[in-house]
Amino acid sequence: MKPINSTDLLSFNFKKDQTSHKMRAQSDKIGWVHSISNKPGARFDLTIKDAMGRTLMVKNNCGNDTDRYGEFVGLDTRLGEEVEVVVENIKNAENVEVFIN
Repeated sequence: MKPINSTDLLSFNFKKDQTSHKMRAQSDKIGWVHSISNKPGARFDLTIKDAMGRTLMVKNNCGNDTDRYGEFVGLDTRLGEEVEVVVENIKNAENVEVFIN
């Protein structure tokens, strides 16, 4: 297993049939969420859950009129905690790549 490195930018590719990825928190906070879609105008719902399945954050209708999106979320986590990133209801795109820092 690769050690946790706080300078890595984690990316997950989501398709309409694949909605969930798990990761280990790199620090005590998730700061920014960015995405790139294959088509402009993509919208999606983003949910972040902890290892017990409890919902930590929900952002509905993420996206804009371009193929890129970014937002500061400032979510407190615990270093090394397993976090599940869920993307649902992808609209106007085939896939969305989500970057978490």
